[in-house]
Amino acid sequence: MRGSRRTVHQGTTETSHHNPPITVIDVVSALQRKLTASHLEPTVQHATPRRPSFSMDSLLHKKDKDKKRDDSKDRDPRGQKRMSLAHIRHSSKSKDRSSQQSPRALPHGPGHFDMIIESPPLVLFGHVSNSTGALLSGRLKFLVEDQTGEVKLTDFTMVLRASIGTKKPVGKECKECSERVDELKKWVFLSEPKTFYSGADNQFPYSFLFPGHLPATTQSQLGAISYSLHATATTSNGEKITYNHPLTIQRAIQPGPDKASIRIFPPTNLTGRVQLPPIVHPIGTFPVTMSLSGVVEKKGESQTRWRLRKLSWRVEEHSKVVSTPCAKHAHKVSEGKSILHTETRTLGNDEMKTGWKSDFDTIGGEIMMEFDASLATNAKFKAVCDVESPAGIEVKHNLVIELIVAEEFCPNKGTQLITPTGAARVLRMQFALVVTERAGMGISWDEEMPPVYEDVPESPPGYGSADKNDGAWGGAIMEDYHGPELQYEDLESMGNHDSDLPPTYLNAGLPMRNRPHTPRTDSGEGPSTAPVRRAFGLTNDELGAEPPRYALRDRHESTSSPSGPVEDYEEGAVA
Repeated sequence: MRGSRRTVHQGTTETSHHNPPITVIDVVSALQRKLTASHLEPTVQHATPRRPSFSMDSLLHKKDKDKKRDDSKDRDPRGQKRMSLAHIRHSSKSKDRSSQQSPRALPHGPGHFDMIIESPPLVLFGHVSNSTGALLSGRLKFLVEDQTGEVKLTDFTMVLRASIGTKKPVGKECKECSERVDELKKWVFLSEPKTFYSGADNQFPYSFLFPGHLPATTQSQLGAISYSLHATATTSNGEKITYNHPLTIQRAIQPGPDKASIRIFPPTNLTGRVQLPPIVHPIGTFPVTMSLSGVVEKKGESQTRWRLRKLSWRVEEHSKVVSTPCAKHAHKVSEGKSILHTETRTLGNDEMKTGWKSDFDTIGGEIMMEFDASLATNAKFKAVCDVESPAGIEVKHNLVIELIVAEEFCPNKGTQLITPTGAARVLRMQFALVVTERAGMGISWDEEMPPVYEDVPESPPGYGSADKNDGAWGGAIMEDYHGPELQYEDLESMGNHDSDLPPTYLNAGLPMRNRPHTPRTDSGEGPSTAPVRRAFGLTNDELGAEPPRYALRDRHESTSSPSGPVEDYEEGAVA
């Protein structure tokens, strides 16, 4: 055995210099073929190479450190480990692997809901007192997912809810103290059980007009106001299908004229005038124009004046919430009372040390400045629009302006000789801001919507009635005309051959041609001056007669009329 072992190792070392290296796997496979051939055992082919036993491994490898290092270089330990682990896993956990590869059928529900909103974004235009509200219209779609292709619903309702929550409730972990839910509208879509099919278009329309006094959706530091649609359906098997769709309501106030405010600072003569826009938006900037008058006080030979050294402004957001306890925690507060929480944070601020004009030559003197303020200079906080809810949530904003002025003394003859007196004052002003969303090109729903059937009266509009309580048509008064006499222009009559027909006029009927008068005598007393009928001067009765009558009559008149020049004018010509 020792000689054979030596021969094997010598052969492997010799071939390694001339031929590519032989790995341990090749040696093991060669020995396996020899053993199976000598014992006449059937060969079994494996997809992965088989790892030799511990005894065979001790025969093939020499217990030498240098040899182990050479063998470790020739083989790939990572690949060998992966193959052996894969073989062990395949042999011992074949059942688990087969179960993992087979797809697992997930249980399907009877169906689900989908929401289709048809109306524009919900925006309440105007103040709470004059807003007409926002119109919501949409369709709730039911999609059947049952394997049978049909689902029978016994109950199907949808509720519009308004949730008012506080972040500082009386009971810290009490849901009833932290949130209050009100039901604004409820739709009952089914009055009796009904079966729905997967191929059908199962849609349920709905609409609701949000009143204008409702508060907008708010997420403040102390409280929150939210709106949502909750649909609930019950199948014949007792399964519940629920759906929740949040709604966002905004308020946009239309802009108006700028606001001008005046502040007086006694005991001095200083007067501040500030001009602000009527509304402010959460993003962007807004201009502020300010003037400070009364900065110069002249005496006999000297004058005292105030010089502006520094200007700073900030926008503050004041939040309030009233926490009302539930029935379980009512003992924590006094009977019938609640807890008021307030918080103030600064949304934007800035300081200015230059950028204004000082005019000390005019009477009283004046300092003028303009700057842009914003609610979004602090990235940590996001501005919330103004809201005032009867439920106890309130958010307001203020603009605070602080001016630092220093007193100076100088003679009237030499105004350049300035001497600071050391006196200084801080002038603080506070103005309310109306923060609202941008209205854009949107208008209220009642202005863009065509009239509906309920707006059309039952009868055509009349001239009105004397009753003042008769709606828009009431208060009409019938009076006689007592003004100057109306002037009428008489038309020249021409007469007819037939005495039974009414007379014709020059400006009546079709265009007429001038024809000479035919003289005739009546009872031998002289020529008659009665006008003769023109060729094309037809009366209304003649126009209503049959065409043959016209032809015969015109032919008779043309033959009986004397020959003479007939003038014809084209349309648009002037005689």
